Amino acid sequence: MKPRLLYETRAELGEGMHLFPDGNMRWVDLPNGLAYRWDGNTNQLWHSQKEELSKVLPWCNGTILLSQTAIIFLNQENNEVERINLHDEASNLRCSDSMVLPNGEMLVGILDRDLTPNKSKLIQVKLDRSIVEIVSLASISNGIVLLVDGKRVVWTDSPRKELEVFDFDPITGAVGGRRTFAKLPENMGLIDGICADANGGVWAALWAGSGVAHFDGDGELVEVIRFEAPNVTSCAFDREDNLLITTGTATLTEEELRRFPGAGGLWMIPQIEHGARRAPTYVAQF
Repeated sequence: MKPRLLYETRAELGEGMHLFPDGNMRWVDLPNGLAYRWDGNTNQLWHSQKEELSKVLPWCNGTILLSQTAIIFLNQENNEVERINLHDEASNLRCSDSMVLPNGEMLVGILDRDLTPNKSKLIQVKLDRSIVEIVSLASISNGIVLLVDGKRVVWTDSPRKELEVFDFDPITGAVGGRRTFAKLPENMGLIDGICADANGGVWAALWAGSGVAHFDGDGELVEVIRFEAPNVTSCAFDREDNLLITTGTATLTEEELRRFPGAGGLWMIPQIEHGARRAPTYVAQF
């Protein structure tokens, strides 16, 4: 199984690959505040801003931006209509990965730009805009996804080199019961963005690991697909269940950039090769 380079873009930190209801994929170049739309053939700049931008998610009335300090709501005309402030710019915190729960609420990771241990956290943003802290004192709150059963959420604090799972109660909306789902073997980098398949499995981008790790529904490592790009950052299934992957050039030396011309580009593993189907995703209902 060999990943294919779809688009050579040299993103500094490509992140947040996500399938939208219109069938297009959205992803970001995080530190540069750029959001792109991939329609299966072309990559178009969709939004730009001065603040960092970690992810773009679908909202029932438009689009949600996970910006540096806030959750920003854009209407169908891409005009800002609301924001939920999460922290001050002076705090050195920024938003990380995020996902939408089946009840339309969101889970959002927040981390310190200097990656200072115990300053990262995972929060739940309720429909009434209140904030519930799910995890405190994490180091790099990173990839997060709902498993296909709709009742469990998988998340990673990257330096721990494992995937952890929480129960989601569809009646109360509560998220809890944190426990280990899977462990990443040594010398494989760190887990970054993740996505879920229809068999209960999880696919994990490996930062400094040159690959994507596939875990089955029991948390067992099934395979690792290797890339000619060291920093693999996020992955998501498209409308045809191809696996689309972002990468980054951040931290790479000039010599490494010459060695890995696909670093920072968009990659794909065709569905016919990986054989998986995507798990459902949801639209925010604020």
